[in-house]
Amino acid sequence: MARSLSTSRAPMQPAIRDAASCLACSDGRAAAESQGMTNRPRNKAPAPRILVAVADEVLARALADPLEDAGFAVTRLAGLAEVASATADLVVVDRAASPDGADAVLAASGCALPIVALAAADDARAPAGAGGQVTILRKPLRVQALVEGVRAGLAAGSGALHIGPCRLFASSRTLIGAGGETVRLTDKETQILTRLAAAIGRVVPRDILLAEVWGYGAAIATHTIETHVYRLRRKLAQAVAGGASLIRAEGGGYLLAAAP
Repeated sequence: MARSLSTSRAPMQPAIRDAASCLACSDGRAAAESQGMTNRPRNKAPAPRILVAVADEVLARALADPLEDAGFAVTRLAGLAEVASATADLVVVDRAASPDGADAVLAASGCALPIVALAAADDARAPAGAGGQVTILRKPLRVQALVEGVRAGLAAGSGALHIGPCRLFASSRTLIGAGGETVRLTDKETQILTRLAAAIGRVVPRDILLAEVWGYGAAIATHTIETHVYRLRRKLAQAVAGGASLIRAEGGGYLLAAAP
């Protein structure tokens, strides 16, 4: 499952599938670093602390490298047992690490961190009821999907996510407008909006939303996502009064645009 981590900055990045496929891209990243080509932010606020609790060393490196390039402070752990004693803002795991699912193992241990769990395309299990928000990313996935998934997980676990002049509280499925107006969202609307907000200003393909919100194995009608987006668009307009808009892009994707 691992290989979205091409650090060669090609327009099309290979997907994270399995550990072995990560070797070439990781070596490419090292070469880029030696030439001063990586683009890490400097002199900014403390970076969010991310744990990569994956035992497979190659996969862990494949996950950690692009997250570091995106500005996160990454700590790699040998396995799930080390999460309890670590300090961080979010943990990334691979569901395949445990027959019960890595997120279920962390939930049983009382983990309160937001969790990003990588899952197989046909894994139909619901997110475990951990104390923090659980974000499921379907494999194979690209670097951008990994980074945006982590951002979405951080936003969901931190309380309020700012979208233009309004705030989204994922835990309570509530949008608060600039004037204090409150708009209630459904669970699916909240997941869609959180995912789009993590990629604000960029198109999120329709199949990515289907995979991450419903799961590839979900038996849903083709118009289901359009219906949810239509209702969400109306609620968003009600909350932000023109400060943000949900746009359908060519090719079937969606883009969230917000005023600065």
